[in-house]
Order: sequence, then C-alpha cells, then structure tokens
Amino acid sequence: MKILAFETSCDDTGVAIIEDGTEVLANVKHSQVEHSVWGGVVPEIAARLHSERWRTVLEECLKQAGLAINDIDAFAVTAGPGLQTSLLVGTTAASFLSFLYQKKLIPVHHIAGHIASVALEREVSDFKFPALSLVASGGHTEFYVCEDFSHVEKVGQTIDDAVGEAFDKVAKLLHLGYPGGPLVSHHAEKGDTKAFDFPRPLLAKDSLDFSFSGVKAAVYRLVHTVETAPSRIQDEKFISDVCASFEQTVVDIFLTKLDRALKKFPEISSVHFTGGVSANKRLRMEIEQFCKVRKVQFFTTAKFEYSTDNAAMIGSAAYFAYRKNPKIAKVQFVDANPGLGIDGELER
Repeated sequence: MKILAFETSCDDTGVAIIEDGTEVLANVKHSQVEHSVWGGVVPEIAARLHSERWRTVLEECLKQAGLAINDIDAFAVTAGPGLQTSLLVGTTAASFLSFLYQKKLIPVHHIAGHIASVALEREVSDFKFPALSLVASGGHTEFYVCEDFSHVEKVGQTIDDAVGEAFDKVAKLLHLGYPGGPLVSHHAEKGDTKAFDFPRPLLAKDSLDFSFSGVKAAVYRLVHTVETAPSRIQDEKFISDVCASFEQTVVDIFLTKLDRALKKFPEISSVHFTGGVSANKRLRMEIEQFCKVRKVQFFTTAKFEYSTDNAAMIGSAAYFAYRKNPKIAKVQFVDANPGLGIDGELER
C-alpha cells in the first residue's frame, strides 16, 4: 500500500511516499530558516511559507519516487497537534487531492508519527512488543506503552516545559542561536559534565511525568549571575561547560524515569526513543547503554532525518492505523485540530 503523506504541523513542509509502513520511496522536506532571526517559529510566517511551497515539495517527492499521483493508494496528513494555521495548509492540500483523485485520506496524530518513525527502513518483525516509547519532540516529552504501532497508551508527560523547549531556552540564554538543540549538543561535546550541578526534578517517587522548568530556571540564574563579567559570559569554556552540564542533567532525568517505567511495566520488551531530541548523540548513546544493561531492545530512528518532523513518519503511522481500523480513512475534508489528543486506537 503506497501512502503519500503531508506534514506541516510547525515550520517544516514535508511530503513523503511510504509503502507498507516501512519502505521510504521518497521523503522531501523544506525547512523554514526564515524564523531564525526571531529566535522561534512565527505562526503567520510559517503558514504563508507552507502555502507557497507545498506544491513544489509534492512535485519533488513524486519525481524522486518515480511515481504519479494515480499510483498512490491513499493520502495521509498530520491533523494535529501543532500550529493551527500551519496544520490547515496541510489538511487543505491533502483534502483537496483526496477529493480530486477520489482516494482515501487518513488523518494522523503528530505524536503517532514519531512513535511509528522507528519502523522506517526496518522490518516490523524486528520489534518486540509491548514497547515503551519515549517521545521528545517540540512541546512534547512523553512516555507511551505500545501494544503495537497503532495501539498506544500515554503513561507519562511533561507538566511544564518540554525538554526540547528547555534546550532552545538554554541556547537562547547563551546566545547560541536557533534551533537550540543541535547547538547545545555541539558545545557540550567540549564541556565538563560536572562543572555545574543543575537540579534534577523527579517529582513523586513513582511518577513518570517530567518537569524541566526548574532546570531551565537554574541555567537562567547562572547565566545572569555572570553577565556582570562580560569576559566570562563570552568564554567558550564557560559556554561548553554549561551545555555539557545541562545535557548531563537531561540524561540523568531520562535514565531515572526509564528505570521507573521498566519497574512499573515489567512486561516491556523494548524501548523506543523518538522525536527531535532523540537526534542528540549523547542521549542516544546513554539510553542504548541503559537498555543493554537491562537486556531490553533499544530502537531509535534508522536515520537522523526521521527524528525531526517529517512526512515519512506520518505515512508510516497512517499505514499501521489504517491496517488496524480502515474506518479512519475518509474522502472528505479533514479538520486541522491543534489540540488533537491521542488515544489507544488512534481513532478520531
């Protein structure tokens, strides 16, 4: 089954063609660098750029796959959550094509896409279930217990800032630029992980929820304390040490929460780490080693490009959801829903 998928939930215009949930026939994305001058995504600018570029991205995707739209079996699109105006561009484009070519249209929850992203370029038989999926993307830092790629239950979430937002805030405080995650990671490679002892909020004893506002605030206080000494705030070693210490704090929080989750759900056979933050090499390495010691499978995306927002993961999630429940497919307009929730069967 060939699915052509759209992803426009934030500032990346993505179109991909996926076959049977795992084979990537084409995956094209246009990132909006225009937001860097603002230090974050401006919704109105994002929506306008999506509107201008989705047709070009679609044409390039079909060209790379060597296919015509008539070769496609169904369309898929991110229906939410995300920026409403950005989502609207994708849902309008997919709905128009679905109606014009009279093909099925499968609405997909953005986080369901991240959960399914580990299946791309792999065999489904490689995975053992139930799995624990740690999704760290944008405003989301969440745990899901997955019976398979289309039946999931949320068991933990952030109660304030998500880890990706904390990375961006640290980068902004240190004047590193945007997006912050890769920049903090780069500077952390040269820093001392023990230079600064930032708090590690773990909440209640058995809680699988996350909190990063305290860590972010601690970095803020540290940076502002040294702003009276301009030579230090511009010192490369200071910046690298802050980044390394912050990154180590995130590692410690994640490993503690993963340990709690595996004790709470002893039936878990594998751990999946997905979302934009999973592109962080240190986090990948530490979680992989954690899983190796505890003798559970570990999976993250086969390629870094599948970690950040992309349409390939949306096509994958659409396939697994449709195979489990064909009734989710529509041939009509799909509404953009920025507050869309995820449930066990991915039904809407």
